[in-house]
Amino acid sequence: MGSHDEYGKQLLHRATDGAAQHYGPSVEVDYGAGLPARIDGAVGDIAIEVESRTSKQVRGAVLDLICHPGPKKLLLLLPVHMQNPEVTARQCKNALSRFIPKTDFRVVLLSGTGDVPALEKDTFVVQSALRDLGFSPRA
Repeated sequence: MGSHDEYGKQLLHRATDGAAQHYGPSVEVDYGAGLPARIDGAVGDIAIEVESRTSKQVRGAVLDLICHPGPKKLLLLLPVHMQNPEVTARQCKNALSRFIPKTDFRVVLLSGTGDVPALEKDTFVVQSALRDLGFSPRA
């Protein structure tokens, strides 16, 4: 596979039965100047960011989630460039909990990457997190 971004999009597609949006106003974050920033996806009232970069860059993506108008947030971490993905996940949970009720966000450390996919396992954990946040795919 090779592309971590493509892996994330494929995973969101599978976990939401194609309901995740990747373009348009639902993924825009308005910072009040210039063009809006964009998150990776949105489904219902859940803003979704998929990250594989360094811990510092991942924490920057948390700001995009916090500033997104959707009330619920899902951060998916691909263990690629983070020195310690478990610590990064805990840092992100801590940062999100300072601004968002714990019932309204999830941080999920995935098993797979674009180089070494684990689609079945990762789809299951993403679906579980989405269910926890109130999303259920179409029947």
